[in-house]
Amino acid sequence: MNKKIPDIDLNWLKSYLSEKKSVFSRIDLIKILDDLKDKQILKRTFKYNRFVDLLTLDFLILERVKIDLPNDIKTERFVLKNFSVHPFEIALSLNPGSYISHYSALFLHDLTHNIPKNIYINREQTPKYRDPENTLTQSKIDYAFARPMRQTNQIAKFSYQKKKYQVFLLNGKNTGNLGVIKKKTPHTHNPVQVTNLERTLIDCVVRPKYAGGVEEILNAFDRAKEDLSVNRLLGILRKLNYVYLYEKSIYFYLSKTKYTASQLKMVLDAINKSEVANLNFYLDYQIVGKILDETIGIYYPKNLQNYNLF
Repeated sequence: MNKKIPDIDLNWLKSYLSEKKSVFSRIDLIKILDDLKDKQILKRTFKYNRFVDLLTLDFLILERVKIDLPNDIKTERFVLKNFSVHPFEIALSLNPGSYISHYSALFLHDLTHNIPKNIYINREQTPKYRDPENTLTQSKIDYAFARPMRQTNQIAKFSYQKKKYQVFLLNGKNTGNLGVIKKKTPHTHNPVQVTNLERTLIDCVVRPKYAGGVEEILNAFDRAKEDLSVNRLLGILRKLNYVYLYEKSIYFYLSKTKYTASQLKMVLDAINKSEVANLNFYLDYQIVGKILDETIGIYYPKNLQNYNLF
């Protein structure tokens, strides 16, 4: 026997839900169900499973998305239909307090032509102690960058609108969400937490494989030329207080993409102030056929030697 459909104004319900969120968890829907009961829109006896069926099957307001989390854990989200909800918004719902980063942030800032199917979200770790006596040496740098880049094995998977996605659940260093902004984009239904332009480029420099590789990063710096504040980028990088001198990588990208002499000088001054300016650095991990740029002391892939953006 068909279950009776409650007499609810469908347009009102769509508006009510869309004003709250674009992606709902089970807990979210339980709270909404309780609220509708309090408003006497639904009876007190109305059950959760029936409420889900009402929204997904009867009213077709929400779409059920099944998600495979790490460690063989399965969960689901309920996504507004016909509201241009982006898969990034589904990804963010998996880790409260997280933000869009790396290649995904490049996309939201219009710094890549590609539409990445891998989604990168970051929820920062708690602060960690760093031993000030652990000084950097050339042998330590050589050893670290001869090895593969450290990558997370915490990956969630889901299908949405007939496409498959992987979500890299990153746990980056604690920065107090430095350079993270709330951004409304043409791609998303609601504003999303994402790294700003300068922080995005820094993150990509630090973890190239999370950004499509060094050529993709080079193109991103070129596309960012009109909007990037090199002064702001250096300020954020200084606050991040990395052990490695990523200013050398940034100088390489800026010089290759023909930023102004004054912008390059800002970065060069920052490099020269460092106590490890004399040490050679690496643009990427496990570089095959590496070449040393002796002007600033950085190894880069041979295929970038005569790289032309145009």
